[in-house]
Amino acid sequence: MKLPTLLSTLLLSLFISACSTLSSSDDSGDTRFYSLSSLPPVTASNTKLRIGIGPVEIPRLLNRPQIVSRKNSNEIKMAEKHQWGGSYKEEIIQSLTDNLSALLKTDSVEQYPWKFSFKPSYQVRINIERFDGEIGKNIILKARWRLLKNNKEILVKQALINTNANGKNYVSYIKAQSKALEIFSRQIANKIKNLQ
Repeated sequence: MKLPTLLSTLLLSLFISACSTLSSSDDSGDTRFYSLSSLPPVTASNTKLRIGIGPVEIPRLLNRPQIVSRKNSNEIKMAEKHQWGGSYKEEIIQSLTDNLSALLKTDSVEQYPWKFSFKPSYQVRINIERFDGEIGKNIILKARWRLLKNNKEILVKQALINTNANGKNYVSYIKAQSKALEIFSRQIANKIKNLQ
């Protein structure tokens, strides 16, 4: 084999090897999936309290696989490479359910629609009007919620929660959303505690 041909073959194999190493170690081209977090579970001590969560409504704009953020007050960004692991609406409802269960120390928290045999002490209906923000800046959660007892509305409240996203990435963005849901859950739980 002649020297130029040998050199070309060697350079080509080195180039292919370098490309395969880069593609295997760099996952920036892959889609990443996320989930909201909630408060850790606690031992249930309030066995008589039953909470029904829902219906929960969210804007159609947010109910999609892609994580939605804002570029500015008028422009929306949908991240094709950063998506929810499941349904965004179900993520929100599950986080609220887990949070209220922990805060109120009860295992009897059911999501709407619940079984006919389940009779909630209180039902929380939620209409989320806004739940987004700018990456690296903040998250805004704006919601109206109603508290019902024996199918009668006893309280109507509005929540406006602003949490900082401490980092310029989607992990920080999702953590800020989880924190906003925790604050919102605490507001609801405190009102229920005051009524007992």
